[in-house]
Amino acid sequence: NAVDKVIGYALLGNIAFREKLMFVSGRLSSEVVSKCCRWGIPMVASRTAPTSLAIEIAEACGITLAGFVRGDRLNVYTNRQRILL
Repeated sequence: NAVDKVIGYALLGNIAFREKLMFVSGRLSSEVVSKCCRWGIPMVASRTAPTSLAIEIAEACGITLAGFVRGDRLNVYTNRQRILL
């Protein structure tokens, strides 16, 4: 899927994940958040809602998880300290 392609591109280009954000247009699934956790991506966001399991995984991994990102609005579900409001 697209998340795997982005991660692969970053790995091939020696791009560090530690200061990056993964933005997806679809639902934030536990699979997407788990992949971000595995590769150390600290922030994940989407235009739609996360699943409850995705929220649990993000919390356990220290990932900032944001959903319903539209214009100047968003819902932050975990680790709000990375978001400047």
